[in-house]
Amino acid sequence: MATLNLEDDELKTLEQTLSKVAQLSSSVQSFRQDLLKSNPLPPPKSIQASAKILQKNLRSLLESTNENADLFSRMAIHPSTNYPGRLQENVLLQLLRKKFEPEVEELVSQGLETSRLATPAGLEDLENIWRELRAWLTERVGYFATNENNDVYTAEERASGIENVRTGLKRDVDEGDDDDDEEEEEEEEVVPPPVVKVRGPEPETLLWFSARGDFEVARNVEYERKTDVYRGLQGVNIPPSEQQLPQQPPPQEGFVLS
Repeated sequence: MATLNLEDDELKTLEQTLSKVAQLSSSVQSFRQDLLKSNPLPPPKSIQASAKILQKNLRSLLESTNENADLFSRMAIHPSTNYPGRLQENVLLQLLRKKFEPEVEELVSQGLETSRLATPAGLEDLENIWRELRAWLTERVGYFATNENNDVYTAEERASGIENVRTGLKRDVDEGDDDDDEEEEEEEEVVPPPVVKVRGPEPETLLWFSARGDFEVARNVEYERKTDVYRGLQGVNIPPSEQQLPQQPPPQEGFVLS
């Protein structure tokens, strides 16, 4: 390259900036290779560490370019007469290119748009967008709940004609659900449990109790029922513990109870 007519300090600044660009490019390539080769992805701590390194290198490069913006704006690169233009044509075209490549230009546009949105004016624009979106969404949800929630067809099916909709049902979906409700009611009818006949004590036991105050009928008393006779407290609907009567004391010698 032909001489740039730069002072020593300016040349040193240029070399430092080129070194920072090379360092940033190397860090990006290394991080990219790690992501492509790792399966699964590297652990979150490793990704976070690489991102911090990239952020540090990028911040250093931005500070250098901002401090020396005047120097870079008045610099002009011209190839010298002995530069191998044919052998290094791609490098020469890349150095002398005045516009970004399409992919780079798109990335630069995205970065500029992101930085613009980070300003107070950009944040206000985003708030307006979200405010309008919320108002529209509230209105749309209300309309859906009022008019479309109970519709068995979608708006697209209504527009294309409901006669062409394949539901897989044997009857029209618009028919009432009365039949289904009746069938469900019939299925839900609960069969009452069989009535269990409760059997009480024998009549002879009740008569004996009314006369003697005791449920234990004498053995010589005949029952009308000949089989499965309830004796004692059987059939009495009171817990036996509450029906225990005080026992009479045993007869003493020389006395007879009448």
